[in-house]
Amino acid sequence: MRSWKRVIPFLILNIIISATTTLAVLLLWDRSLRPTQPLPVRVGSTGGIPPVSSPQPLPESEATLPPLDEPVILIETVIGAGDLQNEAVLLRRVGEGELLLTGWKLTNGRGVEYVFPYLLLNKNGAVRLYSRAGNNSVMELYWGATQAVFRSGDVVSLYDWQGNLRASYTLP
Repeated sequence: MRSWKRVIPFLILNIIISATTTLAVLLLWDRSLRPTQPLPVRVGSTGGIPPVSSPQPLPESEATLPPLDEPVILIETVIGAGDLQNEAVLLRRVGEGELLLTGWKLTNGRGVEYVFPYLLLNKNGAVRLYSRAGNNSVMELYWGATQAVFRSGDVVSLYDWQGNLRASYTLP
């Protein structure tokens, strides 16, 4: 009985040290996975959506676009149109090489637009743009809308940073 009472302080100390170490490792891991600079999201100014900030000019080395007759990106589908929590646009890279989407705009045909932050799509890469608020990642972007952006009959259009139409999709 006496030996058990001697062990209890060591068990408590072990639990405290283990919990502290685990917490420290998790915090360091979380910090190492976060981008050093958050991805800025610039969005349209109508329909309960935050205002657009002025687009930043692209560096000359990144400002080249593929020819207009070359397919570069596809709007595959719009999921959950009319339902803010589930609404998303799926974009897929077609063609060769990487495609820089920084400054590109996605519109719903009714004056609401989303301006892409720094995003590089690799060959056959895809990104999902959710209408709701959330934290951007390399595969998922969040518009930050407070209400659904798309409805039946909308023509979703994607324009490059020079204003050229690159893809469109009509919601049934």
